[in-house]
Amino acid sequence: MQFLEEEILEITEATWNSMLGLDIRPNAAGPAPSAEEDILVGQVHISGAWEGHVQLYGTGALAQSAAAKIFAIAPDAVQAQDQIDAMYELTNIIAGNIKSLLPEPCHISLPQVERAAEWEGGVTGADRVSELSFECEAQPLLVTLWKQRTP
Repeated sequence: MQFLEEEILEITEATWNSMLGLDIRPNAAGPAPSAEEDILVGQVHISGAWEGHVQLYGTGALAQSAAAKIFAIAPDAVQAQDQIDAMYELTNIIAGNIKSLLPEPCHISLPQVERAAEWEGGVTGADRVSELSFECEAQPLLVTLWKQRTP
């Protein structure tokens, strides 16, 4: 069993349902977003009693649907910055809820969101302790949790 798997599953589903009104479901055999797709990556750093990162990977199409719901605009009116802003909000909410399950005291950074093609983030010196794949509107979403190695 992965670290906090059930909790991350519940947090992601609850966030998607309450904030977006969109159905999202686990996709155990599902493909992660591929490098060829338009992918947005959101990351939050967790520091304190537990050190690590939360990352969300989603397609531009999924971010477009999310932005249309969050900002109450037509999907075809969504701009690239709206997609980034939507992913920022979703990353922040999911990471904040995960943080609440970790040993205290812990703090989270502001999210960093970039297109995968421009992503220089990455996680060095950490091990992936959870990876959950979801599907929403036939688009993949991947939520990963990384734990920083102790020196």
